[in-house]
Formats: sequence, C-alpha cells, structure tokens
Amino acid sequence: MAEASFLFGELDQLIENMEEEAKNYNKRSKAMMKKQIRKLRRDARARARAQGIKKQTGNYQKSIKQGKVWRKDGDTLSARIYSDAPHAHLLEEGHDMVVNPGKGRGNGHGVIPGKGIGRKVGHIDATWVFDSALKALVPQFEEAVEDMLDEVVRGICR
Repeated sequence: MAEASFLFGELDQLIENMEEEAKNYNKRSKAMMKKQIRKLRRDARARARAQGIKKQTGNYQKSIKQGKVWRKDGDTLSARIYSDAPHAHLLEEGHDMVVNPGKGRGNGHGVIPGKGIGRKVGHIDATWVFDSALKALVPQFEEAVEDMLDEVVRGICR
C-alpha cells in the first residue's frame, strides 16, 4: 500500500522566516532609500559644480538638500532632493536676463512705475541639474533594489 505524508515543520520554518524578514524589510528599504538619495544629492552637487553654476560663492551647491524618506499614499517609499535657494528655479529651467529701467547710472537701479519690467539683454540656458543627476542614477538604483530583494529572498529561504 502506498503512503503519502506532508512534513509541516519545513513549512512552519518558512513562514517564520517570512515574518522575520517582513519586520526587517521596512528598516532595510528605508536605509537603502537614504543611501540612494545621498548619492543623488552628491551627484547633483557635482554636476552643478561641473557646469560652473555660481562658483563664485558656492551657495547654489550648498542649497541642494535631501528630504526625508516617507511613505507616499501609505505604501510607497519616496524621497527627494531639492534646492532651497531662491534663484534655483531660474538656473534649473533657464531665464531671460532683463535690465530694469530706472534712475541712476549704468543699467539703472529700480523700476520706474508704469515703465514695465525692463528690456531683455540676454538669455541663460536651462541646466537641468536635478533631471540629469536622476537619469544617471536610475541604473544604480535599480541594481540596489535588486540586491536588496535578493537579500530578502535569501533570508526567507535560509
């Protein structure tokens, strides 16, 4: 007579490993995101420096910061880098150079009411520092996610 049986001990061990890895997954994923956002910030600062943006003072590079890692819509981890410099959007997206009409010598100081905002004397091209840094980091980020998931699977299957 043929006999069949199931060993539930291995299944119980697998379930315990999965529960343990689920607890550690949140910490691992948050730490991985922090590491990747630091890399992104470092790369964005280096790109800004390489393009020669405001290298006289370095305030633009210093203004590039990393945000916190948070849960977007309750389940998706998200993080960002940003610049808190008031002129960051002008450098990032480009702008027209305008000379204000006004009193005084040279190009003028201040706007005369009713005279408009001035005349265009040039154009500053967009630098897109954040976009280029993000595009360059995407392959590294995907590799880091795959490595983390491999570790999780190895932890479950031990």
